[in-house]
Formats: sequence, C-alpha cells, structure tokens
Amino acid sequence: MDTATQWALFLGALALASWMAGGLAAVLANMQFSQHRQRAAEYLTLGLSAAGFISAVAMAVILVAQ
Repeated sequence: MDTATQWALFLGALALASWMAGGLAAVLANMQFSQHRQRAAEYLTLGLSAAGFISAVAMAVILVAQ
C-alpha cells in the first residue's frame, strides 16, 4: 500500500470518527442542560461535522489525484 492510500484511509477514518462524535454531541445537546452547555454542544456538533466533511473531501481529493 502506498502513502497516498494510507492517507486516504486515515482521513476516511477521521471523517467517520468526527461524524460519530458529532452525533454524540447532538444527542447531548438535546438533554436538559443549562443554556450555555446546550449552545456549546451545538457549536461542538457543528465543528465536528465540518471537520468530518473537510476530511472526507480531502480523502476524495487524494484518491482522485492518485
């Protein structure tokens, strides 16, 4: 396996982990916390979803460029 494939696998796993953690944060955001904690969980969900999307796009770019 060459280096580009390893990077693509790593970025794919990172995207999956980010989306799973974002889902967990979204579930936590729906619990009865204070307003500040709910807002922090919403920002965390948004950030993890964005990180997963960026990782998935980078993975696709690496695979297409290979």
